[in-house]
Amino acid sequence: MPTTPQRKRARVQRKNYRIDTAKLERTRRILGTTTETETIHRALDLVADEASLVEALRRFVVKGAGHIDDIDTWR
Repeated sequence: MPTTPQRKRARVQRKNYRIDTAKLERTRRILGTTTETETIHRALDLVADEASLVEALRRFVVKGAGHIDDIDTWR
C-alpha cells in the first residue's frame, strides 16, 4: 500500500476471515494487485475514498441549493 503524506502509518493486525475466493480473485485482477493482502487493502481504500467523495458532493449540492450551472453556456 503506497504511503502518501495524508495517510498515517496504519496499525496492522492479523485477521482471519471466510472470504469468497472468486470475488477476491476478480477484485485482484481489476485492481492489478499481486497479493491478496494488497487487494484487500486497496479495496478498503477505494471504499473509504468513495465515501469521502460522496460526502464532498453532498456538501457541494447543498451549498449550491441543488443548482449547478453549466459554465460552458457562459462562453
